[in-house]
Amino acid sequence: MFKKLHEFLLSPIFIGLLLVVSLVARRYSLPVISLDMSAGLFDWYAFILKRGFVGAFKENFALYTPPYLYLLWFMSWMNGIVSVVTLIKAISIVFDVLCCYYVYKITALKYPHTRVPWLAAVLAFSLPTMILNSSYWGQCDSIYTAFLLACLYFLLVERPLWALFFFSLAFAFKLQAIFLAPFLALYTLRKRMPWWGFVLVPVVYVLLVIPTIYAGRDWLDVLTIYAHQTDKFPKWSSTTPNLYLPLQGVVPLTDTLTLATILLAGVSIGLWVLLVWKKQKQYRYNSMVLAGLASVGLTPFLLPRMHQRYFFPQDLLSLVAAFFFPELWFLPLFSQIISVLSYSPFLFNYSFQINLFGLHLNAILWLALPLEIVLLCVTLWKQFHEPVEHNPSGEFLNPPQPSQSDSR
Repeated sequence: MFKKLHEFLLSPIFIGLLLVVSLVARRYSLPVISLDMSAGLFDWYAFILKRGFVGAFKENFALYTPPYLYLLWFMSWMNGIVSVVTLIKAISIVFDVLCCYYVYKITALKYPHTRVPWLAAVLAFSLPTMILNSSYWGQCDSIYTAFLLACLYFLLVERPLWALFFFSLAFAFKLQAIFLAPFLALYTLRKRMPWWGFVLVPVVYVLLVIPTIYAGRDWLDVLTIYAHQTDKFPKWSSTTPNLYLPLQGVVPLTDTLTLATILLAGVSIGLWVLLVWKKQKQYRYNSMVLAGLASVGLTPFLLPRMHQRYFFPQDLLSLVAAFFFPELWFLPLFSQIISVLSYSPFLFNYSFQINLFGLHLNAILWLALPLEIVLLCVTLWKQFHEPVEHNPSGEFLNPPQPSQSDSR
């Protein structure tokens, strides 16, 4: 029975049907205009269309960094061919595909010459949160997540400078790229990445904003965009099931408390890095995928001022981890439930507010919080209990060779 089920799941018919279903879901999601689109993206697009590149980019007209705005400018060349909402969402859908490409590439390291990577890629393309995030909501979390997946892939195949280049691209688009930073710190300690390679992060950012500087925008204004972003939403938890959900609406979030909790998160994540560094000395695809998942899950869980979309990288990496650890098949399911529940209050105005002990609580988020805790606990437990025996399927990487690995 299980053999027949396995054969069916890997059959071209099932993979093709799954792809068709995901395309149909996207087709019906495209016309939806979310609050973020009507209150931000449409205005940015119209400003670029009216003013042109130089006239628009010399102004501080959007919350996002210039690289994403360049993509809006590029799409404005096709204005009138299709609707504006489709043009804007098409940017994110293209990066949905890039996310799936790297899910395929990473999974193919574990299952070469099989249909398993195709199944993984199509499953990623069909994830409810991927469809909701880009095709329904019009958000662009798939952009930086695609580059984070590329970063993981190139580190797995021992090309650390390419990994750092893609991490730098992710950071240039979104500050949330830092969710993978603890993972990179871990493999820098293991000498899998050259510490000096991190100079690529500011270099790539500066190179990508040069056209904006050329248009006339002030250097300091461009270089402090992320500082302005973090000040924009001073909440403990913006409909996010993380560590600070119990404090939302109970304790005011001050600058002092923000700094204190960031330091607490930094110490906690630093402790995780040191413990994993001491515990695991082997260089395996399995251990690296688990470390990547733990990094993108722990970081937004421990930081304040997080938004509901910030578990998007966890959604993709939990799926990848399930292919490397079939016994963890429930992790991507948990992650999808967590993210969909987190999206619901904003996207669908569906929160199940309840009163308990004089507090107004979002019941949906309180359902998601224990699932996120379980997901993280299982991931961390698996990290420290993973077998160290050699696996003949080729999961071991070559021993570290700093003098050669960076020349590829």
